[in-house]
Amino acid sequence: MCQVVSRPVSEELNANGDEVMEGAIHQAMIGDKRLSAQVIRVSVKNGIVRLEGSVQSYRRALAAVELAASWPGVRDVINGRIVEPVGSLTDAEVAENVRAALESSEDVVKDAITVSVEGGVAILQGSVGDAWQYAIAEDVARSARGVRDVRNLLVAHLTDLINDEETAHEIQQAVGRLCGHSIDTVRVAVNGSTVVLSGTVATLPQKEALRDVVRRFGLLDVQNEVQVVPRHG
Repeated sequence: MCQVVSRPVSEELNANGDEVMEGAIHQAMIGDKRLSAQVIRVSVKNGIVRLEGSVQSYRRALAAVELAASWPGVRDVINGRIVEPVGSLTDAEVAENVRAALESSEDVVKDAITVSVEGGVAILQGSVGDAWQYAIAEDVARSARGVRDVRNLLVAHLTDLINDEETAHEIQQAVGRLCGHSIDTVRVAVNGSTVVLSGTVATLPQKEALRDVVRRFGLLDVQNEVQVVPRHG
C-alpha cells in the first residue's frame, strides 16, 4: 500500500513561486546582451536565488547579481559563480592590463598605486586621497582583461599619497634624463619604500639602467617589471 505524503499548502505555493521566479530570471539573463553568452545556472529556494557557473569578467558577474537582486520577490542572492576570463593570460600580462586601465582613468591618481597579480588575482597597494578613489581604483581594476578577483589593500591617506606621487614624479624625470629614452614608455608607481617599474624599453641595458636610477632615491624594494621590446626602423 502506497502512503501519500502531502506538503503544506504554503510550502507548495513557495515551491511554485520559486520555480516561476527561477524561469523568469533565467530568461531575463538570456535576453541580456551582457549575459546571454555566459554559462550561468539559476536556482531559487524560498525566494533566495543562487547563481552558479562561470562568467568572463567581473563586470558580467556584477550584472548577473544586480539583475537577479532586482527581481520582485527576491530575498537574497548567493553568488557561486567563477570568473573565467577568455584566453590564457600570464599574471604579468594581467598586471599590465590593470595598470593600463588605471592609467586611462582620470579619476584615479595612479602614481601612488602599485599592482601585482597572483593567479589572476590583482593586488592593489599604496595610497589614495579618499574612500571614493579607493572604490574607483578597485572598480577599474576589476574591469581589466584577465582579472579573476581583486584584493584592495589601498589606504586612504592624503599625506602619503602626496609624498608617494611626488617621489614617483621625480623618478620619472630622472629616468628620462639619465636613460636617454622616452619616459612615456615607462611607468613608475611608488608605495612607501617600494617602487614598481612597468612598461617597455628597447634594450636590456636600458632596463638594467632603470634599477640603478631608482636606487639613487634610497628605495628598498625595486620591482622592475619593464618588458624589453626592440624598436625597428
